[in-house]
Amino acid sequence: MNYNSAMDISTLLNAVTGQFGALCLSCTVLWNLMQQQKQHMERLYKDNKEDRELYRTTLSHLSQKIDKIGDDVAEIKKELR
Repeated sequence: MNYNSAMDISTLLNAVTGQFGALCLSCTVLWNLMQQQKQHMERLYKDNKEDRELYRTTLSHLSQKIDKIGDDVAEIKKELR
């Protein structure tokens, strides 16, 4: 393509500023938004994974404490008889 011609430059400008340019711009913007959304979802997944692990650990400790309290109550009942 010879860019010295006025017709070629006009055609190029029409392509860049017309529907083709808008399509390229919208595809680029959409791709960037999708990348940001992907990073956000990965961060949420990681945070939720850490929260689930903390929840699991906390429930385990709580269960152990409840079992100990139950054993203590059983021992107190045995001593009272």
